[in-house]
Amino acid sequence: MSVKLSPRDTFLLVLLLCILALVGWYFLYFQARQDQIVSLQQDLDTRSQQLTSYRSARARLPGLRSEIAGLQTERDTFLRALPPSANIGGVVSDIRQNVASAGGDLSGLSIAPGTATGLPAGVRPISLNVTVSGRFQPTFQIIRTLETMSRFSNVNSLALTLPAPDSLDPKLNTTMAMTIYTFDAAGAGTAPATPGAPPPAPAAPAPAGGTQ
Repeated sequence: MSVKLSPRDTFLLVLLLCILALVGWYFLYFQARQDQIVSLQQDLDTRSQQLTSYRSARARLPGLRSEIAGLQTERDTFLRALPPSANIGGVVSDIRQNVASAGGDLSGLSIAPGTATGLPAGVRPISLNVTVSGRFQPTFQIIRTLETMSRFSNVNSLALTLPAPDSLDPKLNTTMAMTIYTFDAAGAGTAPATPGAPPPAPAAPAPAGGTQ
């Protein structure tokens, strides 16, 4: 049994179908395309920012290369200024000379391999334990003199003891543990010396003079 629709009902039905088709087109196609456009625009903005950052980094690259080359030159200059590993005896001689010049007595000096790690190739740490005795002024001068060696050494510990307060200016016993950093040109192309390896044989004492 067929139902005959009036022209008004037919119009309303067609209008409803058009509305449903329009709603379906909006949500299933138009909105999806809009979301895709927004996503692509965000991706484009991100890539534009990256491109600007890369261009800025490329513009700074020559300056960075020049700065790195300058730092490498300074590093090489500093390493060449370190005492040669084979001439550690010269450093010991300088310490003896400075202690004597200050009026102190060098009662003990021992050398042992250093244990510092992460050093540039060719740099060898050597531990130095120094024991001196003297009154306050010479002791203070000796300590200040050793501080002038900070260009290539570290004072790891410092201990002062007073044997006997027998006067207003008694003698002090001073024990210092130092790490001397030396440079071995022959080992500059290899890994740093392994901790525990014997130190290089001291050379003959250098002529009298101040610390480097």
